[in-house]
Amino acid sequence: MTQTTQGQTQAKAMGLLGAINPAWEEIDYNQLHVKVKIIASSFFFFAFVYLLCHVLSSLLKTYNGLRLKEKIFWNLAVVRATFGVFCTVVGIWALWWDQELKKDVVFATTPTSFFAICTTIGFFLFECSTLLVSDVIFRKMSILLNLHHWLSLVGYSLILWVGSTHYFATNGLILEMSTPFSALCWVLLKCGLADTTIWWLNQCVLVHSFHLRSVLEVFFWMETYRHWDHIWADMPTSMFVSFYTELTLVSLVMTPYWTYKKSAQLFNPIDWNFLDAEKTKTTNGAAKKEK
Repeated sequence: MTQTTQGQTQAKAMGLLGAINPAWEEIDYNQLHVKVKIIASSFFFFAFVYLLCHVLSSLLKTYNGLRLKEKIFWNLAVVRATFGVFCTVVGIWALWWDQELKKDVVFATTPTSFFAICTTIGFFLFECSTLLVSDVIFRKMSILLNLHHWLSLVGYSLILWVGSTHYFATNGLILEMSTPFSALCWVLLKCGLADTTIWWLNQCVLVHSFHLRSVLEVFFWMETYRHWDHIWADMPTSMFVSFYTELTLVSLVMTPYWTYKKSAQLFNPIDWNFLDAEKTKTTNGAAKKEK
């Protein structure tokens, strides 16, 4: 009877990592060296994805016809899409299956949440360093994109350091569900497929994913309201300021702006990341250069 009860308790406590490999849940994720290893592994994994994408894409005529900065953006789009798939899986698990983090929205942690947060830090370290180098070389930057990524890097690093707010951090990863569709949108544009059904369908899903982002952001505000007394009394001040600053910006500025831009792009399929493409005689949505 005791063994059965213990087995049931263990099954309930098992998270996403445990479902993949039970041994991964036995690791002590509070150890600094464990966190550093996961962050470093994440950084180099996404660097590998970037390089692999470059090598494979070099076989494509479209890719070879792009300018250097567009090639960097192409490879980053694939890296972001990869990260977006990871975030979607983890976010769906956290929202619908995980029960441990819900027990305490301020201090509850799980092996899956530690792994997801460390992986996210590794991604944003790679993303921000690549963006920084690219922006310095080309002397041009996207303010909103950089703001989003640097705030995310600082925010998730603070979450890991303080050991708080894993519930919101892990559930919040699902907001990246739009990223794979956004990446596919840009790649299809550069391949000259803006007039195809597949681009239109992908764009419709992309726009709807931003609508769902707004729904989820409202959900996070509702969760804040439900647990306000606990959050106000016990959440570390640094974590409170960081998390709610970013949630406010995402809810009121970033998601509405990106929803508008992607909705406009549905009816006017241009690459608004490189509106200066005409200067090099390269049309948006086509990699061939006119003679």
